[in-house]
Amino acid sequence: MTSHNMTWIKYPSKEFIEFEDIIRSQTIISRFMHVYIALLVPTSLVAGTFNLITFIKKRTMLGKPDLYLLDLTVTNLLVTLFSFTATTRPDYILTTNLSCGVLSFFFNICYFNAQYIQIAILYTFLFQDYLPCLRMVTLIEKPLGNLSLVFACAFSSSLVGVMLLGIAGSLLKSTLCQVDPLTAWPEYEIVKFSLGFGVTLIIEVVFFTLLIGKLVQRNAPPQKDKSTYLVMLTITLIMFACRLFYNIMLLNRSRLKLQRDNGSPRDELIMNTAELVLFGESCASNLAILFLHKPCKLALSNSIRNLTKRCRREEETHNSMPL
Repeated sequence: MTSHNMTWIKYPSKEFIEFEDIIRSQTIISRFMHVYIALLVPTSLVAGTFNLITFIKKRTMLGKPDLYLLDLTVTNLLVTLFSFTATTRPDYILTTNLSCGVLSFFFNICYFNAQYIQIAILYTFLFQDYLPCLRMVTLIEKPLGNLSLVFACAFSSSLVGVMLLGIAGSLLKSTLCQVDPLTAWPEYEIVKFSLGFGVTLIIEVVFFTLLIGKLVQRNAPPQKDKSTYLVMLTITLIMFACRLFYNIMLLNRSRLKLQRDNGSPRDELIMNTAELVLFGESCASNLAILFLHKPCKLALSNSIRNLTKRCRREEETHNSMPL
């Protein structure tokens, strides 16, 4: 139980040692934060909102993949909103353990939901294309049932994470907070890695490989379905690239805790950078849906075309007015 006593742990930037390293790391993370807030946050919100409006307008014509991508779009928007908790970097939010636990719980629901929804999409595609005889014994014909199951799994995984925060006896104690609390037990990072990346990665690699094999076959999906396959494969690669770095740093943080080591300012800098990369995943996913998913891509083209026509019409009207 000695590893569960986390009163000794502190952020390296709060120990007032190695001043030059602390100032250097804080300067770097502050610049990264400015870039993220100035570029990625507005892009993610605009692209995600546009995708959401498109899905809502076409709600009567949404297919199964569309419903899954709608769920992913909402999740990405929520993650972008949660990322505002990092605007204080290089400092951290000062709050109570209870509030920090609530923040971590709801963020992790989005974190696990985005991962599990990909498994649901890949699973649906595989059973629809490879094993159509088993459709009747699955929830494939009921996408809302699949979404409910995904949310239940994400909720349960997040609940397990909260149980490993170790805040039961000090809910009203003040603490420095981020979406993955530093004072959590080492098991928190290990379980989050296992449930949110390790196990799901094995499943996704199998499904991803089978889908690649499906696409290169002669009986590949018809042209109208290729955009859905393309956007899903792209999002899978984006999520893997962003979460690989993030989960490596989670495991590194767990290793430091087990060694009762606060780490260095460099470790803190890399962990904060990994957190921003994770937040940036939602922006990249929203852009992938916008530019690769056929309904959203057509809606964007029509919007640009209508805007261009309106601007030309106003310009012609202005030029035709007598001086």
